[in-house]
Amino acid sequence: MALELDKEGLKYKKEKEIKLNYNNQCIGKYFLDFLIENKIILELKVVPRFNHIHLKRTLEYLNTTKAKLAILIYFTRDGVKYRRIINPRITI
Repeated sequence: MALELDKEGLKYKKEKEIKLNYNNQCIGKYFLDFLIENKIILELKVVPRFNHIHLKRTLEYLNTTKAKLAILIYFTRDGVKYRRIINPRITI
């Protein structure tokens, strides 16, 4: 994926660390697969099927980063599938 993003000339951060806070205290951290142009979260999964835990975690990423859009790409036996996830807390 990084090679394709480079080929397209897009700026991105790979494995971007996101801190998980609770009551203004860091209680853990996540790592985004890609943060593209500081606007779009791209998550890659190799799973047999889409799972709601992936959606929930991606929504947490959107809320933490204040990003508007995430794309969840998952690789299955039946091919590549994707979901666009829009942050419901951000309005344009």
